[in-house]
Amino acid sequence: DLENMDIDIYRVSKLALKMLVLTGQRPGEVCGMSWGEVDLDEGFWNIPAQRMKNSEPQRIPLLPMAIEVLKQAEAYSGDSKFVFRSSHKPERPIIRQAITKALSRHWREMGISEAFTPHDLRRTVRTRLAELGVEDVIAERVLGHKLGGILAVYNRYSYDVEKRQALGLWERRLAEILGFSKPFSNVIPFEVRHG
Repeated sequence: DLENMDIDIYRVSKLALKMLVLTGQRPGEVCGMSWGEVDLDEGFWNIPAQRMKNSEPQRIPLLPMAIEVLKQAEAYSGDSKFVFRSSHKPERPIIRQAITKALSRHWREMGISEAFTPHDLRRTVRTRLAELGVEDVIAERVLGHKLGGILAVYNRYSYDVEKRQALGLWERRLAEILGFSKPFSNVIPFEVRHG
């Protein structure tokens, strides 16, 4: 339960974890997210090639729950260029190890039955996309993976529309898992539902 105030995780770390679950991006990419990469008019997070593991730019559709996380993060960001600003070094973003450490300390308090890492959340998104019937090529593009073989050479399509549809399916499923009556709630508790 990331909203539980008794769980002593820095609020910005909680928000970064939510963004990771909502977008399926790598922890380092989420932690280093800058306001200059966010285009709310177009509804995309544009990650430049130099910040991507595969050295290709990535466009992530921003859906209502992710936009809500951005709005909440803005209150903590201040005049920082980073969405998820470090509490120790305000001119820097939080680091991947901070959210990893937070999870390793508090997973039991969250009602989780086994330890996990931020990267495991990315795997969860990929698995859930498959369960929702999202085609492998589209799910891989959501995660920012390069297409393999001849597809990498000839297929230059962005899949922006399909990525938005896939993340829309995921957001609706996540809202169901969390017990929301609507996926567009202002509160994103991310609590575990058993049973």
